[in-house]
Amino acid sequence: MDTVVQWNIRGFRSNFKKLKLLLNRSQSAVVALQECRLGEGQVPPRGNTLLLPQGGSSGGEAALLIRNGTRFSEIDLKTSLHAAAATISLKKTLTVCSLYLPPNSQVSKLSLAELFEQLRKPFLVLGDFNAHSPAWGDSRRDGRGRMLEEFIAENDLIILNSGEQIFVHSAYHSTSPIDLAVASPPPPLPPNVPGLPTVIFAAAITSLYF
Repeated sequence: MDTVVQWNIRGFRSNFKKLKLLLNRSQSAVVALQECRLGEGQVPPRGNTLLLPQGGSSGGEAALLIRNGTRFSEIDLKTSLHAAAATISLKKTLTVCSLYLPPNSQVSKLSLAELFEQLRKPFLVLGDFNAHSPAWGDSRRDGRGRMLEEFIAENDLIILNSGEQIFVHSAYHSTSPIDLAVASPPPPLPPNVPGLPTVIFAAAITSLYF
């Protein structure tokens, strides 16, 4: 199925059963994961390939889980950000990038631009941006959210969020849409040419799956 899922898993081992259930229910081709916190010898669910950033941390701050049988080509990203990307062959070929921006890290437009320039269009960037903005359904705006708003507008990117409250805080059970999906501007499509795949935010459907 041409479905791409985004999920800050917050621990690969502790949420392994939920991940397997999510894969079975969504039948997704690709899952963009953040904060995997991989332990030594940790392997992905059977029938999937786990793609980690080349030359970066092996902890899986950002990773792609790709269903076996899905054709892909890994992209060797040159970036200081936590990101993993691959060109994926679905109904159409596109680039999928998983991105994690820790809440207290310094993120600039320049570092984002350097990352996005390495992504072949059309592309999807999915992740936990730890940024607040009404542009993607939050009730408040912080400094990173304002910066991202400007970056998205300056690069004609498309926000795919529906405005749902996505992130569920484990301690307070509060919600906030800090998970974000953005896409490159689509070219004019001739008739019968497929567009972008369906994007699912796993955290938004926790009550349905788990």
